[in-house]
Amino acid sequence: MIKSDPDRTARRMRNLGEYVRRNLLDGDRFICKHHRDCRATAPPYFYEGQMSHVGKHYDLVVCDQELRIVVVGQEYGQAFARVDLKSRTSMIDGSASESFSGRNPHMRGTTSILRLLLGRRLGTNEEGERLFADGASTAHIFDGFALVNALLCSALNDPPDGMRAGKGASSPLMRRNCARHFLGTMEILEPTVIVAEGQGVRDWIGGPLGLGSKPTASYDGPATIEHGRIAGERVDVLTFNHPSAPGPSAWWGRSPRSKYLQQVVEPTIARWRNESSRC
Repeated sequence: MIKSDPDRTARRMRNLGEYVRRNLLDGDRFICKHHRDCRATAPPYFYEGQMSHVGKHYDLVVCDQELRIVVVGQEYGQAFARVDLKSRTSMIDGSASESFSGRNPHMRGTTSILRLLLGRRLGTNEEGERLFADGASTAHIFDGFALVNALLCSALNDPPDGMRAGKGASSPLMRRNCARHFLGTMEILEPTVIVAEGQGVRDWIGGPLGLGSKPTASYDGPATIEHGRIAGERVDVLTFNHPSAPGPSAWWGRSPRSKYLQQVVEPTIARWRNESSRC
């Protein structure tokens, strides 16, 4: 049984919107105080002010337990500058309106992760992507999570190829500065579980979440379940290879039948659900 508290989510969104307005993006003005320093250390293609998505049903209650899901990526990797919260959600809504096969591998993999976190079976059927089972609501599972990138600017060595994301080339200074905004965002969203999409992403957010050293130094490392802290409250952190990463996990987001998804992601999430007594 899944319920939501959209009023509570709306309050969070007002608080997050105020944080963004005061610290990052005020209308069309990018006002981050670190912008000049970060830009000076970045490669030639730099796209600033890429904000987060928070679904209107972010505050979920599943079997009488609060569930607030944040999925963390690296950065957009695309030539979009000064994208506010509303515009980012419009992008994710557009992805939700597509069929599973119509999404890019990143969002297909994110779909599979959300299905598993919510106790659903893997697959591509539309019913499995409905947030509520009563059939009366058109809410999509993308309405029930937040997508927050570790970096709020994209720095690339080469221009993006159309809508395809380019490979990020952020500087250590960028990652340190953005970590402060990441923590500020997490303190507002108060997630109960964070999914890091990429071993490198886990590195970047480990400090703000108090995770300590990563269990593996490999960027194709195993899935992990860790426990961090946000404002003194525990948060579970699950790390997987990125859904569209090459290598041993072989772009696993493309298909619900991929080996890495079925043999690594699915059992790890099942173990997390069991350890956290999720129904």
